[in-house]
Amino acid sequence: MSKIPPPRPAATVLLLRDRPEGLFEVFMVKRSMKSSFLPGAHVFPGGAVDPKDHDGPAVRDGGVDIGEAERRFGGALDGRTALAHLVAAAREVEEEVGVRLPDLASMQVFARWITPEIESHRFDAWVLATRLPEGAAPTHDRRETIASGWIEPRSALRRYGDGLLILAPPTFMTLWELARLDSAAAALDHAARRTVVPILPIFQQVNGRNTILLPGDPLYPSEHPVDGPTRIAMGDGRWWVVDRAEPPPGH
Repeated sequence: MSKIPPPRPAATVLLLRDRPEGLFEVFMVKRSMKSSFLPGAHVFPGGAVDPKDHDGPAVRDGGVDIGEAERRFGGALDGRTALAHLVAAAREVEEEVGVRLPDLASMQVFARWITPEIESHRFDAWVLATRLPEGAAPTHDRRETIASGWIEPRSALRRYGDGLLILAPPTFMTLWELARLDSAAAALDHAARRTVVPILPIFQQVNGRNTILLPGDPLYPSEHPVDGPTRIAMGDGRWWVVDRAEPPPGH
């Protein structure tokens, strides 16, 4: 029996900005087709927490003390580890899209996804949300990522449905949740108010379909259910949020 690899601590960032005509946008990058992980997928900037993220000036001067950092992560991480995740998030955004986030206090915890145990590349990824700093102009790095742009969450879901975007299930679900909010302020307020629970999906065949179950589904009882849909099924080569009694679109 093969050993289940432990998930690597990681942080990813939802860079948000309001649109003049209403609603809001989130910045996404497209991974290189040569990438060993999610080639060609559209993702949010982010990556693994590095040992160097646990120390240095950014940890001491980022505008968040240890106690606040621990509270922001709901006590799931000790204060210094929580700070390291904020530092990692800021570092990855600067390295990947060229945006400096010196104010760590601006980031709110939006979600936490843990890669299923059947995968070889596993991450314990905290999703953080923040506004784009004034005057910043993010872009892709032309190495790990080959394209980038701002997209309104509802438009992203439509493009995904049309087969124009490749989205991993956590990215799809994050966009699904963002699409139910109407401004960057609402998204940040939603993040600040919610209780974030770890989401460890499991794969299962349900009615002959490849299905991802989330904590709280009748087939996946949990003391910490997700606040929202608990079932995603494969249909037309893509994942869809589905009612437990209904097939995904196209079936």
